[in-house]
Amino acid sequence: MAKYTKEPPDCRSEILFVGTTGLRPLANSPDVPVEMYIDILAPESYMSVYFEQVSLYIEVLTEGVKIAPHPTINPTGEWSIWDGGQWVVTSPMSRPPTDRLRLRHYDKRVTSGSTNGKTHWLGVTGLPSTGTLEMRAYCDAINAVADTRSCRIHMDDFHVGQQLSGFLD
Repeated sequence: MAKYTKEPPDCRSEILFVGTTGLRPLANSPDVPVEMYIDILAPESYMSVYFEQVSLYIEVLTEGVKIAPHPTINPTGEWSIWDGGQWVVTSPMSRPPTDRLRLRHYDKRVTSGSTNGKTHWLGVTGLPSTGTLEMRAYCDAINAVADTRSCRIHMDDFHVGQQLSGFLD
């Protein structure tokens, strides 16, 4: 059963959250058999706030599993991979699978609601249909007057077909 913990356990965030995250099989895609969706959310009181930058960070901890561009939903935003000490932006034509990813968006509004969070759709390679995924995720945002960061979320025992819902704070 999928579960998550905050790192550190007493972490609190009032502005930015990793939201609903799920894994499900992806039909007719042998190279990318699993898709992941993961949300960045903020409270409704931030509906009118535009952030200069909003980034989602994902670190896959399961050996042999990588995040790849979704084969049918073009990932939006800046795709960056970790290269031994720094983030390296890759071109839209060459977004390699990776175990550490940063997706960055500019001039973005991120709020909570049925249609106004920021959902990222990604492919997952190397995860058997009966395997489990272990990963960490967090997000941050920069505004002209303040910066904010969500809690780091450690997800574990995450099976295809499962979802963690809500504000993962």
